[in-house]
Amino acid sequence: MQNINRRNNVLIPVSIKEYLLDLTDTLLEKDYYSNVEYADMLVDDILDFVYTIPEIPHYRLSPITQKRFNRYGKDLYYVFFRRKTSKHTTWYIFFSRRDDRYIIRYITNNHKDGKYIRNDFDETEE
Repeated sequence: MQNINRRNNVLIPVSIKEYLLDLTDTLLEKDYYSNVEYADMLVDDILDFVYTIPEIPHYRLSPITQKRFNRYGKDLYYVFFRRKTSKHTTWYIFFSRRDDRYIIRYITNNHKDGKYIRNDFDETEE
């Protein structure tokens, strides 16, 4: 398929890759980062984390949360990612699973959509 990047059974549609590429600019424009290298490092960290999805715990969405995010697919799972250097931001990666393949559907953070995601984990865990 042309519109998907694949590594370790994790499939990333082009739209998600474009979101991550645009994220660097967004972080700079909104003054979350003042240096392009740091913004790029965050995006690289998120992408590296995405490829670990087959090996880490997955969380199911609550029925209410599933309704909110159903435009990204049915039977979604999510994982969360937090950098040690940025304890105030948690990234959520939504995906669907087919056999041993994981298809990334949406990426967001607690500042944007966190209030809609059921906390299946302890925020203080590291």
